[in-house]
Amino acid sequence: MDHLILEGKAVMFEKLVYPDVTATIVNYNYNKDYWEQIEPYLYEADINRAYEITLGGNGLPNSYGYSEGYKMLKSYLDKHPGLSVEEWTSISGKVIYEEGRYMDYYQ
Repeated sequence: MDHLILEGKAVMFEKLVYPDVTATIVNYNYNKDYWEQIEPYLYEADINRAYEITLGGNGLPNSYGYSEGYKMLKSYLDKHPGLSVEEWTSISGKVIYEEGRYMDYYQ
């Protein structure tokens, strides 16, 4: 999960700094089938699986992890408006995931 949210922070920062540039495409849909493929691995430290999720492949769409990480962070920031970049970049992935109530999108 930390890897996904780290990439989500990068995408969020990219969108803040370069709002008119679409370097990373974000899929705003919540696909439960894809989510069920990655959820068991959220707390594991398997870097190979983390890269596979981030980049897509093996049944996941291209750049899937970038989209999920971005949406996790966005969910957190929507519930904690007014945080500075310095503040949200220092928050742990676990806190962002849990306090952002990201799982609510997949219920």
